[in-house]
Amino acid sequence: MSDELASVPYFSGLTPDERRRVTAMGVRRAVTAGQTLFAEGEPCAGLFVIAAGAVKLFKTSTDGREQVLRYMSAGDSFNEVPVFDGGPNPVSAMAMEPGEMLVFPQSTVSLVLEEYPSVRETVVRVLASRLRHLVALVEDLSFRQVTARVARIIGQSLEPHEGVGAGAGERPRVTQREIAQMAGTSREVVARALRALEEAGAIRTGQGEITIVDAAKLQSLS
Repeated sequence: MSDELASVPYFSGLTPDERRRVTAMGVRRAVTAGQTLFAEGEPCAGLFVIAAGAVKLFKTSTDGREQVLRYMSAGDSFNEVPVFDGGPNPVSAMAMEPGEMLVFPQSTVSLVLEEYPSVRETVVRVLASRLRHLVALVEDLSFRQVTARVARIIGQSLEPHEGVGAGAGERPRVTQREIAQMAGTSREVVARALRALEEAGAIRTGQGEITIVDAAKLQSLS
């Protein structure tokens, strides 16, 4: 059996045998592209670890607009907050491609924390990282102009960072609609921002592809 939890921060401090034991405690779920894993406001669905595939975490407004918070890929974990505070899911999660999840119910996570103190110590560090990401996201959405946000999203493929677009660098191709969902705006506004970046000589667009022409220029505009 492969060591699927080796790259998951919560479990990286365990021995390979301990990680295999924890892995066996999870529930495997095969998922399809576009499948909703859980919805915001529902009872806690457990701690999810991506064994294979990609997932987006997002919130939905009352008028149906999406704000993508982050893209997650194999080795990432998500939905920690309701596992630890007992509340409902704070966001929705959707599979972006076929894959497989390991799901650990709250009761199982409690057992793991009790048996492996090193996991408890890691929880603080991981949650602090999650908070840092959310602070950066709020800063981007509040204080950066749309063109700068779009530049930062595109720049993820060169230098991954927290905040708007986090995780997008793991995806080989991001559509204008997805950029709009990350940047907190409309496709039309994103199209104008892309034209501005192209006119500035930072990128080139064509046939649905975005090519970075001048990384330094792109960074200066982000």
